[in-house]
Amino acid sequence: MQFYRRWQPVAAITFDLDDTLYDNGPAIARAEQWMLGHLRSEYLATAMLDKPRWLALKRQLLLSRPELRDDVSLARLHGIREALVQGGMPPSQAAQEAETVFAGFLAERSKIAVSDETHALLARLAGRYPLAVITNGNLDLVQAGLADYFTLVCKAGAGARMKPAPDMFMQVQAALGLAPGRILHVGDHPETDVLGARLHGFRAAWLNERGQSWQSLSLLPDVELGALHELAGLLL
Repeated sequence: MQFYRRWQPVAAITFDLDDTLYDNGPAIARAEQWMLGHLRSEYLATAMLDKPRWLALKRQLLLSRPELRDDVSLARLHGIREALVQGGMPPSQAAQEAETVFAGFLAERSKIAVSDETHALLARLAGRYPLAVITNGNLDLVQAGLADYFTLVCKAGAGARMKPAPDMFMQVQAALGLAPGRILHVGDHPETDVLGARLHGFRAAWLNERGQSWQSLSLLPDVELGALHELAGLLL
């Protein structure tokens, strides 16, 4: 644990999800593989859809509709629909089928592996502090077995821009009724988490399990953690 700023007690904690509470890479890779395999096997319209074609379609969609960049769920849903339409499926049917495929993707994507140690830590913290989520992702916390720890979940989309934009930080602050300096945000990303929190007055705990250099930071956090369990010594 490395302190960069004088430590002051906090009254609430917000968490990033992906790559903070669990390793997100395997879940996303598995879900993407399921989605592409399902689209190829179940629909003639997407029988030739492989990863390069999917990535090209997604890039084109985000170029033509930049507002989707702040909503990963809506972007994927529209991408699936567009793939089906480009393959010849009527738009109304494609919209219905895209909803079904996206639901399957989200279920696969939410099969993440959270360690017993992390579950125990969250349970202890939730007994002492209000806990909230601030995420750019779309994990289903109920399916993932994490919902019971959090009093508030803020996800990018539906008008809320992705971190490091202020939108979700402001939502949490308003809901908790606390000054931003009384809230600690915990996350792994130098920009979306550390910079986002510091720009908007939150305290910042940088989870640096990969040993990145502090020079990757635009603003220094309050504290750097080598492992998530170090929060217990800091906050409990």
